[in-house]
Amino acid sequence: MKLLPMFTSFVKDAAKAVKRISQEEFKEIADETLTELLGIPTMMVTMYTMRREGENEVLHLWCVHRDDFSLCPHCGCVATTIHQEEHRCIRHLDVWGKKTFLHFLSRRFKCDHCGRIFTEELPFVDGHRRQSTAFEMHIYQSCLGGTTKAVALREGLSHSTVKEIFHRIAALKKSLPMADTIDILGIDEISLKKRHKQFVLVISDISRKCILAVLPDREKKTLENWIESLSPQRRKAIRFVSIDMWAPYYQAARSKLPHAKVVVDRFHVMKQLNSRLTQLRSNYQKQCTPDIQKVLKGSRWILVRNRTELSPDEEDRLNQILTLCPDLRTLYLLKEEFRTIFEKVTCRQKAARFLHAWMLKAERTGDKYLARFLVTLKNWQEQILNYFIERITNGFVEGINNALRATIRRAFGYRNFTNFKLRVLAEFGAFHTNPR
Repeated sequence: MKLLPMFTSFVKDAAKAVKRISQEEFKEIADETLTELLGIPTMMVTMYTMRREGENEVLHLWCVHRDDFSLCPHCGCVATTIHQEEHRCIRHLDVWGKKTFLHFLSRRFKCDHCGRIFTEELPFVDGHRRQSTAFEMHIYQSCLGGTTKAVALREGLSHSTVKEIFHRIAALKKSLPMADTIDILGIDEISLKKRHKQFVLVISDISRKCILAVLPDREKKTLENWIESLSPQRRKAIRFVSIDMWAPYYQAARSKLPHAKVVVDRFHVMKQLNSRLTQLRSNYQKQCTPDIQKVLKGSRWILVRNRTELSPDEEDRLNQILTLCPDLRTLYLLKEEFRTIFEKVTCRQKAARFLHAWMLKAERTGDKYLARFLVTLKNWQEQILNYFIERITNGFVEGINNALRATIRRAFGYRNFTNFKLRVLAEFGAFHTNPR
């Protein structure tokens, strides 16, 4: 008899889809089919009932054990003597969108060999949990990218239950070992509380695009201690360390990873230059005529964005601004020329020549805003030029930081660093990309 497959997703042409499915994929419906689909292979569903709770229907499944024995965890022998049984009910994954509960007998055996009493271990639920392992993982996955309160409301659970499940599984996954080697180490910080200057340090593996650790502050000693916690093999494998222009990061990298090249992230350098451009625009706007003020109003992002990314209307407005404001024009064109060096030059030696020429040109302007930027540029010149060796950036980390800010906003800020750390590592940790 030819079986008609059941499709798990919508198909436009079922007849064609049937032809593409190998007959070896079809399975006959057997007694154990339901329990296999439910993920409870050691049980057998014997009865069910549907009960209404408010506007929703709840499915209850009654199960019996397939085997009448268990293996003793103490001596490994087969135990057949049941010492005690009690009814147990656990929440399982929804079936057809209906809240589902499993009912079965929890058994305690007395070993026929060693005489010790033990509770039977089941593969689909841990210990005395009230939810199956599969359902707990569903809760955990639902919390990623959302809030525990929203998940609790949607699943009909208490907030404390959802928090406990999430934190327990997150802590378990956090303990998984990281990769044997780290090629490019990224170091950046994020503010945990707005306007409180409470920074936490985010350390990432740029090659694998994952977060390795979240540290409670951005002090040099804190970073050094974390680097020292790595095995000698992992420390030796690190070739580059990408940082922003924060001296303690550089000092820690030089001290603990002297063989690695320190790279100042190009986007942080551009951010500093754009900041000087914004300062000049702000001061210019305060002193110019009302007509020019009207043109400059709301022009910040037009000036700091890459010129190639502007729309035709924005380009027209930019040209109007540059025509009316000569000082802004000078600094803006230097900013775009500086960006082009990073975009086009691929050799460190050439980049050094272009950068030196740009610095001379910037000095000749006599601009006080550029003068401050030039001091920063000279102090970090070698580390900035290291970018051109392999064009390493902290762009991934900056993207993660934006996601972390969204996480903080969802939780209305984190008062507990441990909870924040668990959340970050759960959503962006190394085990997502390199499970071992």
